[in-house]
Amino acid sequence: MPTRTPIRATAQVREEILYYCRESVRCGLNFNTQGNISVRLAADDGSEAILITPSDVRYDAMTPDDMVVVAMDGTVLEGDLLPSTELPVHVAHYRRRPDVQAIVHTESTFVNVLGVLGRRIDPVLLNMVLYAKGPIPVMPFEFSTNADFGRRSAELMGDDVNAVVWANHGLLAVGVSLKLAFKVAVAVEENAEVLHHAGLAGVPSILDYARIDIPAGARLP
Repeated sequence: MPTRTPIRATAQVREEILYYCRESVRCGLNFNTQGNISVRLAADDGSEAILITPSDVRYDAMTPDDMVVVAMDGTVLEGDLLPSTELPVHVAHYRRRPDVQAIVHTESTFVNVLGVLGRRIDPVLLNMVLYAKGPIPVMPFEFSTNADFGRRSAELMGDDVNAVVWANHGLLAVGVSLKLAFKVAVAVEENAEVLHHAGLAGVPSILDYARIDIPAGARLP
């Protein structure tokens, strides 16, 4: 039987995850033990794993060593704690989207306001349309700790948009880096707040990613 190639998570990646966990609290996207974050890892032989936050650990008490390395089949490769209960959902999204290198799950207020109403989050702010790249669909509520939920979530999000709302449970955002996945989560929450208030005052003007003339070589803000 061939041996599994070791996949190690560097201290830098562990520190980066912890930084964005704490940023999610500072930005009001999560509190207590809400949400989770993961990053895709690769070995020299092409095999993959993910580094994910542990289950039921407060961010202010979490350390880089608490992160858990898990194979794509769910096998824990490194770590003393249990991985997030939403590990199967992360795996499903990585399998669906080879471009995705990081996932951020948040439970922010205005995303949840629109989520419990079953309202799609349409882009009304530039950052939202640039980072999320389109309207964010809403998945009907169910427990999000199994692979079937993960596959349906990944299918609903699709290959072009970078987030999906879980009704009554928050947002899953993806990116080609952890920095960008986090920016998606921040942008969607800000957009959701403005969309909610604008809808109370009138008819919001919706942006279309395909119709925005982004200058060649322009960097995202």
